[in-house]
Amino acid sequence: MRRIMYAAVLVGITIGTGGCIIAIGNNGHSRDRDSDCGAVVDDGTVIAEIDAAGMLFSDSDKADVYKDIARRPYLSGKAQSHLVKSAVRNIFSDASKEEVLLAVVDNPCFADAGKKAVLSNMNSLFSDSRKKRILKAINSREMEPSPVQVEAMVEVTAQTEVK
Repeated sequence: MRRIMYAAVLVGITIGTGGCIIAIGNNGHSRDRDSDCGAVVDDGTVIAEIDAAGMLFSDSDKADVYKDIARRPYLSGKAQSHLVKSAVRNIFSDASKEEVLLAVVDNPCFADAGKKAVLSNMNSLFSDSRKKRILKAINSREMEPSPVQVEAMVEVTAQTEVK
């Protein structure tokens, strides 16, 4: 009964605001994302892979391996942070550093620890335009509703349409 009342209030607010849904509470991207992303792989193993990638000779080879790791779903915030720090320390090329940092930002489980590492290591890039692209990517993530918010909206809509 309480769920139905909640759904009715939400639908009433949605209709009353011209179809816009107003989300109250924390933004899905400002809290720890590890809890939304389910199982997290063993950090020790991933960190060992990141360290091994840093020992490669070629910047492009390092960047390729770092990007592959950065794109993994369920990459923990600790691993994201370690990857960022390793990439900016071991890659010379600004373009390769930017690619890795953008891959971390684009991870579906981009965590606060990863975000903090990206932001605190951006000064390793010389180009302001590269820094700006990374900041825009982070800002775009902040503007997207979290998967949990979207799921809740879809569920409420489905419940109100079925009578």
